[in-house]
Amino acid sequence: YRLGSGKVIPLDVRVTAATNKDPETLITEGKFREDLYYRLNIARIHLPPLRERKEDIQRFVAYGIEKLNRKYGRKVQGLSDEAMLSLMRYDWPGNVRELLNLLEATFINLPQKEIAFADLQRLFQQKLKETESVPHHERRDILSALLETKWNKAEAARKLHWSRMTLY
Repeated sequence: YRLGSGKVIPLDVRVTAATNKDPETLITEGKFREDLYYRLNIARIHLPPLRERKEDIQRFVAYGIEKLNRKYGRKVQGLSDEAMLSLMRYDWPGNVRELLNLLEATFINLPQKEIAFADLQRLFQQKLKETESVPHHERRDILSALLETKWNKAEAARKLHWSRMTLY
Protein backbone atom coordinates (compact mmCIF):
# COMPACT_ATOMS: atom_id res chain seq x y z
CA TYR A 1 0.00 0.00 0.00
CA ARG A 2 1.19 3.49 -0.74
CA LEU A 3 1.07 5.77 2.28
CA GLY A 4 -2.51 6.87 2.74
CA SER A 5 -3.80 4.63 -0.03
CA GLY A 6 -6.12 1.66 0.19
CA LYS A 7 -4.99 0.19 -3.13
CA VAL A 8 -2.68 -2.84 -3.11
CA ILE A 9 0.36 -2.59 -5.40
CA PRO A 10 1.88 -6.02 -6.16
CA LEU A 11 5.68 -6.28 -5.76
CA ASP A 12 8.22 -8.95 -6.64
CA VAL A 13 11.20 -8.30 -4.35
CA ARG A 14 14.22 -10.26 -3.16
CA VAL A 15 16.35 -9.09 -0.28
CA THR A 16 20.02 -10.01 -0.01
CA ALA A 17 21.56 -9.27 3.37
CA ALA A 18 25.09 -9.78 4.66
CA THR A 19 26.65 -9.62 8.08
CA ASN A 20 29.97 -10.26 9.75
CA LYS A 21 28.18 -11.11 13.01
CA ASP A 22 26.41 -14.30 14.05
CA PRO A 23 22.66 -13.54 13.87
CA GLU A 24 21.72 -16.36 16.24
CA THR A 25 24.00 -14.92 18.93
CA LEU A 26 22.57 -11.45 18.35
CA ILE A 27 19.04 -12.83 18.79
CA THR A 28 19.92 -14.42 22.14
CA GLU A 29 21.53 -11.11 23.23
CA GLY A 30 18.37 -9.25 22.21
CA LYS A 31 20.23 -7.23 19.57
CA PHE A 32 18.47 -8.65 16.50
CA ARG A 33 14.77 -9.26 15.94
CA GLU A 34 13.89 -12.94 15.72
CA ASP A 35 10.99 -12.36 13.31
CA LEU A 36 13.27 -10.47 10.93
CA TYR A 37 15.84 -13.26 11.13
CA TYR A 38 13.28 -15.86 10.04
CA ARG A 39 12.13 -13.65 7.17
CA LEU A 40 15.71 -13.23 5.91
CA ASN A 41 17.16 -16.67 6.65
CA ILE A 42 15.94 -18.58 3.59
CA ALA A 43 19.13 -19.36 1.69
CA ARG A 44 22.41 -18.99 3.50
CA ILE A 45 25.86 -18.67 1.99
CA HIS A 46 28.93 -18.72 4.21
CA LEU A 47 31.87 -16.88 2.70
CA PRO A 48 35.03 -17.24 4.79
CA PRO A 49 37.01 -14.07 5.45
CA LEU A 50 40.02 -13.30 3.23
CA ARG A 51 42.45 -14.22 6.04
CA GLU A 52 41.16 -17.82 5.75
CA ARG A 53 41.54 -18.01 1.96
CA LYS A 54 44.78 -16.23 1.17
CA GLU A 55 45.10 -18.23 -2.04
CA ASP A 56 42.44 -15.87 -3.47
CA ILE A 57 44.54 -12.73 -2.89
CA GLN A 58 46.35 -13.04 -6.23
CA ARG A 59 43.05 -13.26 -8.13
CA PHE A 60 41.63 -10.24 -6.28
CA VAL A 61 44.83 -8.28 -7.00
CA ALA A 62 44.64 -9.17 -10.71
CA TYR A 63 40.97 -8.16 -10.79
CA GLY A 64 41.69 -4.92 -8.92
CA ILE A 65 44.60 -3.96 -11.16
CA GLU A 66 42.57 -4.66 -14.31
CA LYS A 67 39.69 -2.53 -13.01
CA LEU A 68 41.97 0.31 -11.86
CA ASN A 69 43.93 0.30 -15.14
CA ARG A 70 40.66 0.98 -16.94
CA LYS A 71 39.55 3.59 -14.40
CA TYR A 72 42.82 5.56 -14.38
CA GLY A 73 44.03 4.83 -17.92
CA ARG A 74 47.16 3.09 -16.67
CA LYS A 75 49.04 -0.02 -17.73
CA VAL A 76 50.18 -1.46 -14.41
CA GLN A 77 51.16 -5.08 -14.97
CA GLY A 78 51.15 -6.39 -11.42
CA LEU A 79 53.00 -6.46 -8.13
CA SER A 80 56.61 -7.21 -7.35
CA ASP A 81 57.24 -10.49 -5.53
CA GLU A 82 58.02 -8.58 -2.32
CA ALA A 83 54.77 -6.61 -2.52
CA MET A 84 52.71 -9.76 -3.18
CA LEU A 85 54.38 -11.59 -0.27
CA SER A 86 53.55 -8.68 2.03
CA LEU A 87 49.89 -8.89 0.98
CA MET A 88 49.92 -12.63 1.68
CA ARG A 89 51.39 -12.11 5.19
CA TYR A 90 48.71 -9.59 6.21
CA ASP A 91 45.47 -10.78 7.91
CA TRP A 92 43.03 -8.41 6.12
CA PRO A 93 40.57 -7.48 8.89
CA GLY A 94 38.71 -5.36 6.31
CA ASN A 95 38.53 -8.32 3.91
CA VAL A 96 38.44 -7.83 0.13
CA ARG A 97 37.27 -4.22 0.47
CA GLU A 98 40.44 -3.35 2.41
CA LEU A 99 42.62 -5.05 -0.23
CA LEU A 100 40.95 -3.25 -3.14
CA ASN A 101 41.12 0.09 -1.28
CA LEU A 102 44.85 -0.43 -0.70
CA LEU A 103 45.35 -1.07 -4.41
CA GLU A 104 43.39 2.05 -5.36
CA ALA A 105 45.28 4.22 -2.87
CA THR A 106 48.53 2.88 -4.34
CA PHE A 107 47.30 3.47 -7.90
CA ILE A 108 46.60 7.14 -7.36
CA ASN A 109 50.30 8.07 -7.03
CA LEU A 110 51.84 5.16 -8.90
CA PRO A 111 54.48 6.18 -11.44
CA GLN A 112 55.60 2.65 -12.44
CA LYS A 113 54.38 -0.38 -14.37
CA GLU A 114 54.81 -2.67 -11.36
CA ILE A 115 53.73 -2.05 -7.78
CA ALA A 116 56.64 -2.50 -5.38
CA PHE A 117 56.42 -2.87 -1.61
CA ALA A 118 57.67 0.72 -1.23
CA ASP A 119 54.71 1.92 -3.35
CA LEU A 120 52.14 0.48 -0.92
CA GLN A 121 50.54 2.91 1.51
CA ARG A 122 52.72 3.78 4.51
CA LEU A 123 49.81 2.93 6.81
CA PHE A 124 49.68 -0.62 5.39
CA GLN A 125 53.46 -1.00 5.73
CA GLN A 126 53.22 0.15 9.35
CA LYS A 127 50.31 -2.22 10.15
CA LEU A 128 52.23 -5.13 8.62
CA LYS A 129 55.34 -4.28 10.63
CA GLU A 130 53.34 -3.99 13.88
CA THR A 131 51.65 -7.33 13.22
CA GLU A 132 54.97 -9.04 12.61
CA SER A 133 56.57 -7.50 15.71
CA VAL A 134 54.00 -9.16 18.01
CA PRO A 135 55.58 -12.23 19.66
CA HIS A 136 54.42 -15.46 18.00
CA HIS A 137 52.69 -16.89 21.12
CA GLU A 138 50.88 -13.59 21.72
CA ARG A 139 49.81 -13.45 18.08
CA ARG A 140 48.48 -17.02 18.39
CA ASP A 141 46.53 -16.09 21.54
CA ILE A 142 45.05 -13.01 19.85
CA LEU A 143 44.00 -14.96 16.77
CA SER A 144 42.56 -17.72 18.91
CA ALA A 145 40.48 -15.24 20.93
CA LEU A 146 39.29 -13.51 17.78
CA LEU A 147 38.30 -16.78 16.12
CA GLU A 148 36.49 -18.01 19.25
CA THR A 149 34.48 -14.78 19.38
CA LYS A 150 33.83 -14.70 15.63
CA TRP A 151 36.09 -11.61 15.34
CA ASN A 152 34.12 -9.62 17.90
CA LYS A 153 36.95 -7.40 19.14
CA ALA A 154 35.25 -6.32 22.36
CA GLU A 155 34.55 -9.96 23.30
CA ALA A 156 38.08 -11.03 22.34
CA ALA A 157 39.58 -8.25 24.46
CA ARG A 158 37.50 -9.38 27.46
CA LYS A 159 38.60 -12.98 26.88
CA LEU A 160 42.25 -11.84 26.90
CA HIS A 161 41.62 -9.58 29.94
CA TRP A 162 42.71 -6.56 27.89
CA SER A 163 41.05 -3.31 26.93
CA ARG A 164 39.68 -3.17 23.39
CA MET A 165 42.29 -0.50 22.55
CA THR A 166 45.12 -2.81 23.68
CA LEU A 167 43.76 -5.48 21.38
CA TYR A 168 43.74 -3.02 18.48
